[in-house]
Amino acid sequence: MQAHAPLEIFISYSHHDSAWREHLFDQYLRTTFGDCRVWTDAQIRAGEQWNDEIESRLNSSCVAVLLVSDRFLKSKFIMEREFPVIMARAKNAALRVVWIPISIQRDALASRPELAGMQAATSFDEVLPDEPHQCPDGMLQRVREHIRHQMLMAVDPVGAEAASLLRHRYELGHWLGSGTLAAVYEARDRVLQRKVAIKVLKDKSQRDAFMADVQDAIRMSEEPNFVNIYDVADDDCSAYCVQRHVQGRNLQAVMADYPGGLPLATLRRLLLRITGAIASAHSLGVSYGNLKPSNILLDERMEPFILPVGRRRDRARDERRVVELVAQVALARESGQPLAEHLQEDLAYLVPDHFGDPFEPVDPHRADQYMLGLLIHHMATGQCPQALPDASRLWADGRSAFRPLVPISDLRPLCPQRIVALAARMADRRPSRRLDDLHEVLNEPDLLCDLNLVLARDSYRRCAAQGGFDSHFFAWFYAEFLRLYPSAEVFFRAFTPEVWQRQHSMLKEAVLLLLAFRQQNDGHAEPNVLTRIAASHSGIPAEAYEPFMNALIYTVCGSDFTGRPTFVLTRVDIDCDDEPSIEPPFDPLCVDLKRRDQLAESWRSAIEPGIRYLQRNGGSRAR
Repeated sequence: MQAHAPLEIFISYSHHDSAWREHLFDQYLRTTFGDCRVWTDAQIRAGEQWNDEIESRLNSSCVAVLLVSDRFLKSKFIMEREFPVIMARAKNAALRVVWIPISIQRDALASRPELAGMQAATSFDEVLPDEPHQCPDGMLQRVREHIRHQMLMAVDPVGAEAASLLRHRYELGHWLGSGTLAAVYEARDRVLQRKVAIKVLKDKSQRDAFMADVQDAIRMSEEPNFVNIYDVADDDCSAYCVQRHVQGRNLQAVMADYPGGLPLATLRRLLLRITGAIASAHSLGVSYGNLKPSNILLDERMEPFILPVGRRRDRARDERRVVELVAQVALARESGQPLAEHLQEDLAYLVPDHFGDPFEPVDPHRADQYMLGLLIHHMATGQCPQALPDASRLWADGRSAFRPLVPISDLRPLCPQRIVALAARMADRRPSRRLDDLHEVLNEPDLLCDLNLVLARDSYRRCAAQGGFDSHFFAWFYAEFLRLYPSAEVFFRAFTPEVWQRQHSMLKEAVLLLLAFRQQNDGHAEPNVLTRIAASHSGIPAEAYEPFMNALIYTVCGSDFTGRPTFVLTRVDIDCDDEPSIEPPFDPLCVDLKRRDQLAESWRSAIEPGIRYLQRNGGSRAR
């Protein structure tokens, strides 16, 4: 969303007409870009350089309102200091002028042809009387509406035209955002008494493409997670659509609150919702074509809604847009100024498929998938995707100008590994290497399983990837278990090397079964993956399971929750192929204390249900 500077109206008047100035203007007037401040010389404070202040306000205002009376025309200060500046800025299209005749006739302007050539806020058949109390209410309301319309034309001509066109059914409110082709406004439906959003085309030469796009959008608008279309233009000139107003912010604005990436739970939920919506559109034979954060709205419950309009591809139009975009990038680089946020987004979400051989057909569904892969990367890392390092090479190199993205795991190590791999495949610049169907995303276990379980499984994979895992990991685990539960020493003391090897294998299986139990059913059905283990461990004291769980978590994460290393030497000879030079944490990500604590919590959540099941069904105290 583009930012706009504060708006201001300058009132030029004779002090003899102060009653009219006070009667016509409040302190602020509402526009689509927010309240516009009304400035008059009555606001100059004692001690200020009033001449300099008036000149400064004249040069910064977007609209000048002239209360033209006989006193106004005879004022030396106005005619010499204010009027020439106003007319000069108006001639250069830097200022819009609204003038209001007060108790004068047309011949009074003989010496001021500049004013005579401009349309007044009221006709000379109904000029304002000398005093406000003499003015009919209808005339006063028309003057106020004219001033507001002229002011709106100065700051937002697209909004002003839409407000005038739709005034009988919709009351246009403030500006919500603007893209390359259209602007969006909040509005109120006067008939149904509800808030809506109205998307208005800015470039009328694109009307046919825009309205064809709207027709496609109507097909999608009833699908879940797409914004509903309520109304569209019904003539041959205007181009707009009325859609559901989603109370919230777009995804781009929300991501600005999370510079390191969205919370993983939020990321997974949004990804499933958005992918489901795009897959539904594909099933209807409609591709989206313009998937990016600013086109996704999030309501107050963080439920996503995709804007359905603005996605139809037009090769000639798109090429012109890219040429302009590349020129903007070059200009920003030369000037040393940052590229505007909406242009950064447009650049980041370009699709390499559109820059291949002109005769090579583009699969629009795979193009959607590429943009969805970019979106996953963006949501996961909080950084705008950088697949096009040098936009100036785009025309010369075509698709080859695009490069692989920095792996998500390099920027967000705790992001689930299968989601990382999924995003990398979806955002591959070669369409043939992407997924065959978006239902592969919707069926991805790491998007559907409990997040703590997913993180614990990834953590165990990282542990298993460490050299000497089969010996060192289990040696450290049993050392810690014996520290926490010394009563087990008698049991382990008689173990031979061969028994220890079997014990290591059994522990490896036990960890996998505890994780599988969490995914399967948490013990709500029998038999389950732990039924056999519970039966074979009937002689194990129930109180041994808690230290078992803690020892496993400590071995993976390297320390307890106070940050104190927990590992000590044990009197039991735990067989190991060589000296255990590898020490906890066995998950290398746990070197970072914040990640360590998060993973420790994930491990506890993932294996505790299985531990409690074994306590209930296998612990000797349960008998």
